Amino acid sequence: MVEFCARLQEAGVSYCHWKSNDVLHLSASGDNDLDLLVDRRHLTRFVEVLAACGFKQARPQRRRFVPGVLHFYGLDRATGRFVHVDAQAQLVLGDDTSKNVHLPIEPAYLASCTQGPLFPVPAPEFELAVLVLRLALKHGTWDAAAFGLAPLKGTERRELEYLHARSEPAELRRVVEDHLSQIGWDAWTAHFEALHQQRGLVTRLVTGRRVVSGASDLMRRRPALDTFTRVRRRVEWGVRHYALGQRNTKRLMAGGRVIAIVGGDGAGKSTLVDNLADWLNGPLDSRVLHMGKPPRSATNMAVKGALGLARGVGLVRRWLPNYPTAAEHQGQFPGNAWLLWQLVTASDRRRQHRRARSLAAKGYIVVCDRFPLAQVTLMDGSRTSWVPIEGLSPLARRLVAAEQRQYAAITDPDLLLVLRVDPETAVARKQGVDPADFVRPRSAEVYAADWSNTTAQVLDASRPAGEVLAEAREAVWANL
Repeated sequence: MVEFCARLQEAGVSYCHWKSNDVLHLSASGDNDLDLLVDRRHLTRFVEVLAACGFKQARPQRRRFVPGVLHFYGLDRATGRFVHVDAQAQLVLGDDTSKNVHLPIEPAYLASCTQGPLFPVPAPEFELAVLVLRLALKHGTWDAAAFGLAPLKGTERRELEYLHARSEPAELRRVVEDHLSQIGWDAWTAHFEALHQQRGLVTRLVTGRRVVSGASDLMRRRPALDTFTRVRRRVEWGVRHYALGQRNTKRLMAGGRVIAIVGGDGAGKSTLVDNLADWLNGPLDSRVLHMGKPPRSATNMAVKGALGLARGVGLVRRWLPNYPTAAEHQGQFPGNAWLLWQLVTASDRRRQHRRARSLAAKGYIVVCDRFPLAQVTLMDGSRTSWVPIEGLSPLARRLVAAEQRQYAAITDPDLLLVLRVDPETAVARKQGVDPADFVRPRSAEVYAADWSNTTAQVLDASRPAGEVLAEAREAVWANL
């Protein structure tokens, strides 16, 4: 954060932290969003500084888009948390469902600023004048009261008291009369007193209505339409959040990515996948897909169900493991039933890959647990590569070719993270969970594989999980 502010100062960017400055320390630490008002003439330089500091631009869902408001996310490497910069080229105010008012006083607002410990901050008179308008738009309407939103939050009341204590009355009146002339000093003062003295609901709504009406010429939507929009969205967004579990996430402007996490058993692969997903899914749209064990299709269930029944009654006598060793298969034909089994598995993995690519194309960050790779032959790749083609029947050849085509259609992930851990360490970690003769060869294959000619980023998974997660976060963020 210190580096970011220093670079903005070096670049000569005119900006300020325009609201909630009573808890500025929370913004400085990254616990709260950075609400920055930026001189639109300096917006290009501002974005360049953000990019130089590793910030990436994100876009909100279409229904939450507000003109003049930009969103950027950066990674605080010390804590592993995201820092959200909410940058505004214009003062856009209003209820969270509409943000309907543009208050065109940005030059004067920025001119009033003084340098704080980290950020420039506006004069308290300007901030208080705007705060009262913000509170009227959020809490001073009849529809807000109908939804139980008329009372101020504790944080809003604290901010009101904080700014009132620091404002000089004569200067405050000058700011309101000069820059909020549409509202006027009398209407503004009446609502401020109603809020400050915690008067009854009717008084707060009547005075709030006067302030909102005064700002009607500054609205994108006319007041009646905005009221309808607020009511509709409160209902719609409430259903989406509480009934459907949907969240207010964003997508990176650069687009989505497919990230694969690969490692043997005992490497901490599933733990890392879960931790990365939790981290990304805070502010961004992300999904976790298991490429090794995709959801079973109807065809898979029908075919494998029938084959399982046939094996159970003795119609299919010879059956090999999914990834047989040379000693197990001995170069002999495994049977059409076994080949068909592997084909439907490959088909489901290809379908899962298709879903991953579709989600990434829509802007999602897709984290894949396991991934079919040429270097890993004991988990997720083609299971028929060892089958001798010579002497096979036409049907068997078609089954082998079809299975291998499924894997050939799976493209490489955009980022591959390989968790490399010594096989004996992996065996020790899985003791009491999986047998050693199952864990050791799968871990040894990943450990011994040559990743030098690939784009994979190899992580030493023998380290504590926190260190591995920190390195993985940096690798992921650098590639988004």
